[in-house]
Amino acid sequence: MTDDQSPEARAEAAARDLADTGRTVTARAIREAAKVRMAVASAAAKAWNDAASEDDHETIPPVPDDVASRLTVIWADAYRAALAAVTPERDQLRVDVDALRVEVEGLTADVETVEAERDTAAAQVEDLKQELAAAQAETEKWSTEAAKHEAALSAVRDQHDKLNERITTLLETQAKREN
Repeated sequence: MTDDQSPEARAEAAARDLADTGRTVTARAIREAAKVRMAVASAAAKAWNDAASEDDHETIPPVPDDVASRLTVIWADAYRAALAAVTPERDQLRVDVDALRVEVEGLTADVETVEAERDTAAAQVEDLKQELAAAQAETEKWSTEAAKHEAALSAVRDQHDKLNERITTLLETQAKREN
């Protein structure tokens, strides 16, 4: 598998690999093998298992060539007897598999919901980070502006004090001249 394949193609290839190696094709196994989202893995597993179940018909295998023609009847009877022996268990297993598939679909929906919530939360975090950066820049701007105004105010107060002293000195000098 290459990274440039679509997620669906990677999931299908993973399903094929799982089946070829005799492992059960499940959404979780496909998700882990193909590194795709649960929704893609679930769809691939469902499609693979549906296709596999269509091929799941009981057929009587042909009698080996080296077996005489009279054994054909014995072979068919033995196969039918074996099939009858395993049919109840197989039917129960099918019921169990169907119940598990329903459970898997429910869990898959839960995982999809959680993944969507995670993606939404990640987007919100990113938005909040951007808003925080903008607010910090605005705060820095206003802090700089306030510092400038405080410096200007301090300079005006100093000038005011100097002018008051000058006026006081002038008034005292004038008062002395008048006396």
